[in-house]
Amino acid sequence: MKENIISNWLGQWEIEISENGRVKETVPLKHNLITDAGLNMFRDALKGDITDMQIKYVALGNDATAPANADVQLVAEQFRKVVTSANVDPVTAGKLYTELYIADTEANAFKCEEIGWFAGVGATATVNMGICIARVLYSRQKASTESWTLRRTDTISRG
Repeated sequence: MKENIISNWLGQWEIEISENGRVKETVPLKHNLITDAGLNMFRDALKGDITDMQIKYVALGNDATAPANADVQLVAEQFRKVVTSANVDPVTAGKLYTELYIADTEANAFKCEEIGWFAGVGATATVNMGICIARVLYSRQKASTESWTLRRTDTISRG
C-alpha cells in the first residue's frame, strides 16, 4: 500500500501595540511567506547538513517591496533584535510560538515596512546575517510612546 504523506509549514504573525502599559491595538494573526531559504533550511536539517534551525532574530526594514520566495534578507534592514522567547505549544504537536518585544525607545527612527525572521547558526545581531525564513510587509511608523510585541506561530503539520 502506498501512502501519500504531505507536511505543511504554516507561519503566522501578529503584533500587539501598547502605550503606557496598556494594549491599544492588535494586528490580528496573518499568514506569511516562508522563503525558499527557510524551506531549504528545514530540508538540510532533515538531511543532517545543519543542526541549528533556531529562530534567533527579528528584523524590521523600511522597504515595501513585495515578499518573494527567493528572499534571503530584508530589502532595507534598519533594526534587529534577539528573540525574547520561544515556547512549544503544550497541547498541539508541531507548534512553536516565538515572541519579540520592542520597547518604546527602540525602532522609532524609520517607518517600518517589512519584517523578517532569521534563524540558524549564522543568525547574529549583524544586518542580513542568518537564514531569512520568512518576510512580510507591515507598514507603520512606530511612535516613541509605543511598545510592540511581535508574536510568530509556526505550525508543522500533516497535510
